[in-house]
Amino acid sequence: MSASRPAAEINVPSGSSDEAPPPGRLELTRDELEVIRRVRDSLRSISFGTVLIVVQDGKVVQIETAEKIRLR
Repeated sequence: MSASRPAAEINVPSGSSDEAPPPGRLELTRDELEVIRRVRDSLRSISFGTVLIVVQDGKVVQIETAEKIRLR
């Protein structure tokens, strides 16, 4: 059994603020937000299947979606 961790709070970048985010919060770049949006859209578009995220040098470079159609 694995221990569950609380979800991290996410802050959307707010233009030209020079202050650091409060402790325990994540500041995401526009590219990171775009990756999250695209993964979310891939997950919402399928009922059964897989979403594969390919990472190179710590950056998401590809998102593959494979949908399975189940016939009864």
